[in-house]
Amino acid sequence: MVTSVTDQNAETGKKEPGRIEFNFPLLTIRTKMFSGVFDKLGSLRLSHLIGSIALIIVPIVAAIGLYLLCSSLIALLWTPGVGEAVGEISPTSYLLLPGINPLLPIVYGWLAIICAIAVHEGAHGIIAKNRGLNVKSSGLLFFLIIPIGAFVDVDEDEIAKAKAKDSLRVMAAGVAGNVVVAVACLLALLVILNGLTPVVNGVYVSTVVEGMPAEAAGLLPEDIFVSINDMPIANFDEMEAFLNTTSAGDTIQVTVARGTDWQEQYSTSVTLTESTETAGKAVMGVLVGNLATEERLMFYRNPTLETLSIYLVPPALRPSLVPFSDPLIPFYTHELGTQWHVYANIFFWLWFVNINVAVFNALPIYPLDGGRIFNIALKSALGKKVSEKTITRITAIVTAAIIWLFAMIVLIPYIISYIL
Repeated sequence: MVTSVTDQNAETGKKEPGRIEFNFPLLTIRTKMFSGVFDKLGSLRLSHLIGSIALIIVPIVAAIGLYLLCSSLIALLWTPGVGEAVGEISPTSYLLLPGINPLLPIVYGWLAIICAIAVHEGAHGIIAKNRGLNVKSSGLLFFLIIPIGAFVDVDEDEIAKAKAKDSLRVMAAGVAGNVVVAVACLLALLVILNGLTPVVNGVYVSTVVEGMPAEAAGLLPEDIFVSINDMPIANFDEMEAFLNTTSAGDTIQVTVARGTDWQEQYSTSVTLTESTETAGKAVMGVLVGNLATEERLMFYRNPTLETLSIYLVPPALRPSLVPFSDPLIPFYTHELGTQWHVYANIFFWLWFVNINVAVFNALPIYPLDGGRIFNIALKSALGKKVSEKTITRITAIVTAAIIWLFAMIVLIPYIISYIL
């Protein structure tokens, strides 16, 4: 059932289009209250410049998207290990829906999605007004009472009749808006990460083996080795190199950091014993790993074309690598205070969602923006050389090819997992 609320125009006696529409479970609220904003922003010379720049941005973003799709498919086909690793991830991880995608946090995810859609649709409205096209309405979209997006209803008839360049600018504006917001948020994230200071560095104790010397000496899980025999220990290699110079029965002095923010230091003596797995090897009975707090920061602080993909990795997927993931938050401090990680996560997810929305919409998949741009560009380039029916067929073939790419990338890992 569809219900709507209409307003009566006092002067003409005509009813305006429904402002509230409910088609279970979607609630749509339409309004013209943002028309003034679109008019004002659309009248700026900057809007004309942005519309022109958008025509450059979209093909670049589309090319990047196609490259990522093709390289992902090649990696899955030629590197079995990649397919096995991806196959362990739930298929819902491909959906940009918090609560369904296990890698997407609900609060940060919905905030980023609503922002990305609002930016995308708002950019369409601003450039449409700049090109003299009518914006019939705009509004919000709810899933029951949960806001899930925004929309701008540009007059489709006017877009169809407009010059190709004007239509292309309107279609490209949404992708360009998402790209601009994404880049700004990534830069803000880098600023925050550059202000982080490691609370402690050393070798992290994940497990203390029961009945071994380390337990007898009072060592605990989550302790961090900072020195052995007064020699600073920065990583596991240094620790192992030292232990290789010792023998079973030797007593060593160790210092670990523990407690709140690892401010407490605990020193004790440990008498080494022989390993049950490797004859002649002296051990204390702990399972450890590199904390590498400084190394993680350096990796994130210095983005390159080769390492840019790391900024597309959700913290939940690589918690031991991402400085603002839940397990690593306690190991860093910032002048922003104890909530620095909240700001870092907000900017990360704004970047992540906006760039994904931009890339997806830039792909030549009809009826997405990229597909409509591709169709309009074909009509403009080929003119009367080919029929509109042929152009429609070309657009459909390209759309089908890209959807096939998506399908293969999603299905191949699970086929590999099933076979193995």
